[in-house]
Amino acid sequence: MKWWNGNIKGSSALSKQQNLLQQCLAGWPRRGKTLLEINCGQGAFSPLLWECGFDLTVTELRPELRMQAAAAMGGRAEVLAASDDYLPFEDNFFDCAVLHLAAGDAKRIDAAVQEALRVSSRGIAVTFWNSSSLAYALHRLQGSKSPWPGPPHSWWQVWRIVRSANLGKLCGMSTLTGPRRSWDGTCPLSCYTRRLRTPFGAWGIIRVDLEPARPVTPMPLKVKRHRLRSPEPVLECGSKNSLNSRQTSSHG
Repeated sequence: MKWWNGNIKGSSALSKQQNLLQQCLAGWPRRGKTLLEINCGQGAFSPLLWECGFDLTVTELRPELRMQAAAAMGGRAEVLAASDDYLPFEDNFFDCAVLHLAAGDAKRIDAAVQEALRVSSRGIAVTFWNSSSLAYALHRLQGSKSPWPGPPHSWWQVWRIVRSANLGKLCGMSTLTGPRRSWDGTCPLSCYTRRLRTPFGAWGIIRVDLEPARPVTPMPLKVKRHRLRSPEPVLECGSKNSLNSRQTSSHG
């Protein structure tokens, strides 16, 4: 992911993205919970995730970005080298994961989503730059020479890929809804960059809340009727020998 370092518009857009991510993850427990950030890039979101209270681990494949992310974290989280489609962790190793989609086709996206789901036990959040947004459409129509902030992905394609896993409840939200010139907080159109539960923002998040494992109730033991002992008479007092002795004395 590319960011506008030192650019007012870029700083304002990043702030809105961070706010959206924080709101999206607000329902997840934090204290004592582990979170994996995949494709952390320069670490634009890593400090925020750590400040939210997660026990954070981040991965990034490109060494130059990994160095920048490590500098941004300052030793507060472990920064590891890993590809999003092959994570060196066991199943359900983390409670949650945040996957920032990198460039790739549908197969690559599916592999990355499957890996994020594999290593997470509670849920994942998938972030991406949305090619189905108004801002991206205007960007293409106007032939803007400035590069798009990150690799674009279709909201509907990502939604279908995540939904195909059929592992939990999905929800989505986006921000930066207006054209790029409105991303600057000083622009009169900046009101159109607020968070929306629609797929029309330039930057979106799709969250999956995995269903908790249900306890298994063991089947009751089945005892066949003929195995039960037949009822026996119970003596009210004394033993069988004492009863016989009383009967003998009465006859005498």
